[in-house]
Amino acid sequence: MAFRSGHVDGAEDLTGPEPEHPTGAFTIGVGGVVVEGGRVLLVKLTYGHKGWILPGGYVKSTETIGKAITREVHEETGLDVEPTELVSVRSWANEGKCDIYVAFLVKVLGGELRPDREEVSELRYFTLAEMEEWKDVRKLNTWIARRVLQGGPRLALSDYRPNPELLYELWF
Repeated sequence: MAFRSGHVDGAEDLTGPEPEHPTGAFTIGVGGVVVEGGRVLLVKLTYGHKGWILPGGYVKSTETIGKAITREVHEETGLDVEPTELVSVRSWANEGKCDIYVAFLVKVLGGELRPDREEVSELRYFTLAEMEEWKDVRKLNTWIARRVLQGGPRLALSDYRPNPELLYELWF
């Protein structure tokens, strides 16, 4: 067992810098759904499949999923956002690894829309029809956008905190 801060007898101390991309058996990714005028903001990646996806990334071990989506959307798009509703959870397991992806509807609070030019080369608002037509838009993102634009059950952040010192979020 390893812990990122503090020390437990017999545990590896991992207080050094956190890796850019998570390693290990479990990963959690987040995606932000930014809606404007019935269209959804997508980012074009500079790496991997180089297609269009929801802005987002991996959760660091020092943050909650809500804080991660706020940070990731800002880093990739320049927008300051807050998550308002949890709209989907995707989970897969393969060859000893489990990956969870959580998508949030987010509210724009400010900022200036601009790609970061490192991970993201372009930003564009898409209609649902465009997302369905374009071959380089991830199908999962189209499903998530459809759920948001057409309505469906969602979860909201509660005010419940069992301990004010604990990084804690309850979505229901």
